[in-house]
Amino acid sequence: MFKRAAKVAVILAVALSIGLHWALLQSVAWTGMFVSFAQQTTLREAFTKTFDGKNPCRICKLVRAGQQSEQAKESLLPLLKIESLPCAAVFVLTPPAPLSPPTAPDRAASLRAESPPIPPPRAA
Repeated sequence: MFKRAAKVAVILAVALSIGLHWALLQSVAWTGMFVSFAQQTTLREAFTKTFDGKNPCRICKLVRAGQQSEQAKESLLPLLKIESLPCAAVFVLTPPAPLSPPTAPDRAASLRAESPPIPPPRAA
């Protein structure tokens, strides 16, 4: 029970932090506007009136005011500049040191240098 409540709380916090509540309210407003316009005019005209922005309803105005107030709050926060440590202006790439040949003959290396044995012919 507690895990489910914690998950719901996290989902709700994320949704509110990204402004999903405004999208939900705007969807409700558009649905209500479309239904009321569709009762008075054709569906095409109702769709046009709903989304043209010239006929906002009370909820649309509320959503716009709420979004603007949130943006005003965000713009008041001071921006912090993250400064990094100075680094070299030029990077120099050097190739790795050449490999030296083995000093003593290696038996395993000599076995690998030979070709593999040929398998015996199969009986037909």
